[in-house]
Amino acid sequence: MPTRTLTQPPSRPEELFCLILLCIAGFCLIAGCLSPGPAPGSGGSPAVPATDAGIRIITEDLPPFNYAGPDGKATGQATEVVNGILARLNRKAPIEILPWNEGYNAARAGPAVALYSTGRTEERERLFKWVGPVTAYDFTFYKKNGSAIELYSVEAAGKTGTIGVVKEDARHQFLKQNSVTNIVTCDTDAACLRLLLDNKIDLWFGSSVNAPSVAAKDGVNPLSFTKVYTVRTVPMYIAFSNDTPDSVISEWQGALDAMKRDGTYAAIRQKYGLDAESETPVASSTADQADLALNHVITSTDSRLTGILHTYRILIQTLEVKSKDWYKIRPLLAAFESNEPDVRTWYANPDGSYYTVSDGLTSANLKGRAYFPVVLAGKESVGSFIIGYTTGKNSAVVAVPVQENGAVTGVLGGSLYVDTLADTIRKDIPAPFVFYAIDRDGRFTLHSEKGQIARDLETIAADSPYGKALSEIRAKESGEIRYEDGGIQYQAKFRTSPLTGWRFVVAWPVSGSA
Repeated sequence: MPTRTLTQPPSRPEELFCLILLCIAGFCLIAGCLSPGPAPGSGGSPAVPATDAGIRIITEDLPPFNYAGPDGKATGQATEVVNGILARLNRKAPIEILPWNEGYNAARAGPAVALYSTGRTEERERLFKWVGPVTAYDFTFYKKNGSAIELYSVEAAGKTGTIGVVKEDARHQFLKQNSVTNIVTCDTDAACLRLLLDNKIDLWFGSSVNAPSVAAKDGVNPLSFTKVYTVRTVPMYIAFSNDTPDSVISEWQGALDAMKRDGTYAAIRQKYGLDAESETPVASSTADQADLALNHVITSTDSRLTGILHTYRILIQTLEVKSKDWYKIRPLLAAFESNEPDVRTWYANPDGSYYTVSDGLTSANLKGRAYFPVVLAGKESVGSFIIGYTTGKNSAVVAVPVQENGAVTGVLGGSLYVDTLADTIRKDIPAPFVFYAIDRDGRFTLHSEKGQIARDLETIAADSPYGKALSEIRAKESGEIRYEDGGIQYQAKFRTSPLTGWRFVVAWPVSGSA
């Protein structure tokens, strides 16, 4: 049989047809070898069937984060994140929807249970292992429209009728921690809302993030109830029972970080109408903008605290404050608060008992606050971070001694709500810059992600890139550093405030590896 070179065309139609088939087959084979296959979490069929995750996954009815869809299966923003993690790990597991207290107790008991969306609070920190954050929500009191109730503190809420809250939810635990006992527990927020509208409770301790969704899902007119008082914002995580292997936690966190890095997480949040942090890298030439941003964050904070300090220095010279008579002092503080709604001003006796404009003599005592002995010794204190006894809010304290003939007869102080301050600063800091501040005790006192405020740095793995960077920041007065957090590379500049001793940081996403 004669041979033909590759450059010679086929002489018969059937040969041409066979050659075309061979070319198509070869092309398909090559394409199959070179194509990347379905992206993790993209919904395509994986080459290898998904294996059992070995984790019992539980959630609750908390729209828009997690709730039962029309088919009865779990859906929602956080659920899509959890399913995305499973897909990237090529794992599968059914998701159970249970009343919160049942799911919470199951996660506490184990074995191998994951519960979402779980508020990560100081009280729960060592009860679980954590992956996240997957979202955040605030603690907010609601009343029925037409109710005359007005609130300015958690302490006042504890004296106002009855409060409905989801059993063993972070909000329930918060109320108990603050000695609030006038509580009615519910299985879901929807159940609490129904009790409120049926006049069976006076307040619902809910969240502004999900209140509209709860109302819509239950067919409730959102104008039938109204916000009274917002306390704080808490980050929400996937909480794993403590027996879960660290390798599983690392896998899940890595998959979540990858979702944040490639934009999947942001797309899910946008789908549910939730804000998503920008992850667009900033060009290195714009790093100079970080200096301006850092200056703005420090100046905004320090000038706010200094303004309060100067006002208190004037007030302590008045006869009213020197009188030690609360009924003479109160009008001055009420006038100040009317112009400074984000500051809770108080007057304390040397024994630690204290008064506020809204509550009068409170049931709490300031003796245990770190700044109080300092002020009793005749020194001013600026920037001590606390969570208010009566307000429940994250606050920075300004306190000055009231003196008579060289002796301290009282303390005039105020608590600046740092969540509100962070909101104000964030409006002036362009995306994608993030900012935060760390106090001498190793806590976030400011953060562009409000749910991180009050977080103890000890809860961040010390050997992680982020943990190492934070340690270096705390060890130096100022500088610049690069680190990875949540799968994203950041460049950061930091500087210490001489007023508060806080380390202020401004960071921005960058391309490339650290």
